[in-house]
Amino acid sequence: MKKFPLAFALLWLFGATAFAQTGERYRFDNFDFKDGVRVASAPDSPEFAPETKSLTAKTSKRNAVNARTSNLGYSRARVPMSASKSLDGFTTGDPRIDAFIVESGVRNGVDPVLIYALMHQESSFKRGAISPKGARGLMQLMPGTAARFGVTNIFDPRQNIEGGTRYLRFLLDAFDGDIALTLAGYNAGEGAVLKYGRRVPPYRETQEYVRRITQRYALMRDPETARTAKPVTPTEVAAAQAQPTVPLNIYERNVFAVRLPDGRLQLVTQ
Repeated sequence: MKKFPLAFALLWLFGATAFAQTGERYRFDNFDFKDGVRVASAPDSPEFAPETKSLTAKTSKRNAVNARTSNLGYSRARVPMSASKSLDGFTTGDPRIDAFIVESGVRNGVDPVLIYALMHQESSFKRGAISPKGARGLMQLMPGTAARFGVTNIFDPRQNIEGGTRYLRFLLDAFDGDIALTLAGYNAGEGAVLKYGRRVPPYRETQEYVRRITQRYALMRDPETARTAKPVTPTEVAAAQAQPTVPLNIYERNVFAVRLPDGRLQLVTQ
């Protein structure tokens, strides 16, 4: 009888520890770093070396199915990536940035529409954007990530977009083209995706990040979007773009496309 309280206490402690591990809250974004260098997913990192080597090889059908059956309810069939060679009528508002997105997408085999959707979430097309954690530019690269993918001037739009697109290409190859896992890797690091069994990590910010960008991507790929886009004036677009970005720990409700006076489309949030 005297042993029962001790056994009960140990059982309770084990359960509490397991809950804390599975319900942990992520405190960093896609650029976990130490001394300015991203460490969560470096290809030659000893911690992830075995997994990273396997990323470049083709996985079995079983692994591919597991990678597409995450702990979240993302319907990836709705947003299959196709290698487009344009932004399909969308614009960032800057023809040069639009051209850089398309160039990098075509060069690296990444759909420019996906790059656009990610950029809209990351920086709202502000080339000088800097996050509180130090992510910079249109694609919000950390210095370590930028260096990893050949960027020497992180605020140069062309280099920033090319570096971010190369990282997307790496992640798409790593996760067999699975867009949700690719986005999770961009936000939390591919190491985190591997840690949780090639699933979207259970971090609230990462889950919301993946949801938002897949929503944007599906919206841009929907043929009905162009038909139903509301015409707006330049003043209305400027007012919408001036709205602060909704933090990732808050559910973002409204994202839609509008038609600019020149006939092109643009994503806005409200």
